[in-house]
Amino acid sequence: MELTATGATLSEAFARIALGLFAVAVDPATVGEGDTREVRAHGVGASALLRAWLQECLYVHEVEGFACRSIEFTAFETTAAAGGEALRLHAILRGEEIDPSRHSIRTAIRNVSGSGLAIEGEVGSFHVRATLDL
Repeated sequence: MELTATGATLSEAFARIALGLFAVAVDPATVGEGDTREVRAHGVGASALLRAWLQECLYVHEVEGFACRSIEFTAFETTAAAGGEALRLHAILRGEEIDPSRHSIRTAIRNVSGSGLAIEGEVGSFHVRATLDL
């Protein structure tokens, strides 16, 4: 399944594609914001950062049983630092633990594919794409 998202900033596009990943698995209309999870990701380039980010979100969903309603980035660095330090992000996910009696479960996601990742952007408009293995 292909996910796409657009944002005025790259961080907004990253947040929207991650919310799309969570929405594939659980109906977001059934999710509250009573709990939080912290997610960090690193990558040697923007595409690697996108994949690591989505894989971390998938981990929080599948392993921790967490459904996400909103995302706030506390760090979003997409320019490599001196010495070639990896790009990085740190986010707070707001949502709640999955309760099958209250949440509408849609489908299971097996993985974020290494192929099909794309990031396109210019000032004021960023587009990101990823492929999920269901």
